[in-house]
Amino acid sequence: MRFPLLLALALFAACGKDDGDTGPNDGLDPAGDEDGDGYSNGDEEAAGSDPLDAADVPYLGGWTKDACRHDVQATGNDVGQVAEDFALQDQYGETLKLHDFCDHVVLIEFSGFT
Repeated sequence: MRFPLLLALALFAACGKDDGDTGPNDGLDPAGDEDGDGYSNGDEEAAGSDPLDAADVPYLGGWTKDACRHDVQATGNDVGQVAEDFALQDQYGETLKLHDFCDHVVLIEFSGFT
């Protein structure tokens, strides 16, 4: 018997976007690789990842990680509330956190079989 469960979470946060003019990573050589993770500083900045953190790399799925991901505060799991941050593995084998996509609507579909 199959028990499908469809969970849709809309996670919105009021956050400012990095316009590239000011911020903690200004002054870095866009062609350089400050954290040694194999991605250029410019590519990481464009993808929303931190060029000074080797563990924070661009998402292979192509979505930009949002700058507000570190500022999101969970409020609960009811309609209109912000869910707790959690991590799941995607189709590329990459572990992603819900709050990485704080300015996007996130649809998570999963099911179980017995």
